[in-house]
Amino acid sequence: PAEPEYEQLIRLIVREAAERSNVVIVAHGASIELAGAEGLLRVLVTAPLEARAQRLASEGAMSSDKARKAIEESDKQRRDYLRRFYDLPAELPTHYDLVLNTERFSLANAAELIVAAAT
Repeated sequence: PAEPEYEQLIRLIVREAAERSNVVIVAHGASIELAGAEGLLRVLVTAPLEARAQRLASEGAMSSDKARKAIEESDKQRRDYLRRFYDLPAELPTHYDLVLNTERFSLANAAELIVAAAT
């Protein structure tokens, strides 16, 4: 488990970064840490496992099987992180202001939707 000082440092850095204008924080459970804060948009960009694995494999870095396993491991680490740092038993769509499924939208369209929602 993470040490309390490390957890506090991560939370402090996330909050300080959010206080700056025009920042995007992509990691460390920022959407959970900043819940209820004014002037921000919490976005979850997601897709089904198979769609993410196919996208990763299509980049040519690894086979479909390896891509699937890599994503499963990444998802597990994310769940473990949120449980450890924020005592969050499950990540829910309601933890976000906007949820985009990139199986349904291209990455470019998803980016446009996020920008539109943020303005």
